[in-house]
Amino acid sequence: MSATTLQKLEARPFVGIRRQLNVTQIVPFFTEAFPKVMGWLAAKGIEPASMPMAVWLKMDMETGIADCHAGCFVHEAVEGEGEITAGETTAGEALTVTHTGPYDTVGQTWMLLFQMAADMERRPGAGWEIYVDDPEQTPAAKVRTEIHLPLL
Repeated sequence: MSATTLQKLEARPFVGIRRQLNVTQIVPFFTEAFPKVMGWLAAKGIEPASMPMAVWLKMDMETGIADCHAGCFVHEAVEGEGEITAGETTAGEALTVTHTGPYDTVGQTWMLLFQMAADMERRPGAGWEIYVDDPEQTPAAKVRTEIHLPLL
């Protein structure tokens, strides 16, 4: 894991597919959503502005239900269509870190960020992850995930 930094971030537009689901269903959801979003962008002639990413709008730690938007950043705001919807990340101060390692260990890094926010007496906003490396091309121990947690 890289050092955590506090950065001032601009809002970024993205497109994706939004679902509320149990965290045990995240991998099948991503496996379905990312190709659909990339295919939709290609059909519209829109160049992605990032690798695949996910915005975590809400997470109920007791039930394991997440409200997640899976897709990618775009260079400028666009209108979605059907199940492809548009959104924008939260602007302002955010804790930012790059997690290195298997996806099933990313939650530990998120928990550290939430603790840091609490220690700063700040409320976390809707965070997002960018999946920097292709897991089919990169060994699991070296896969990088950029994590951004807005502070409200």
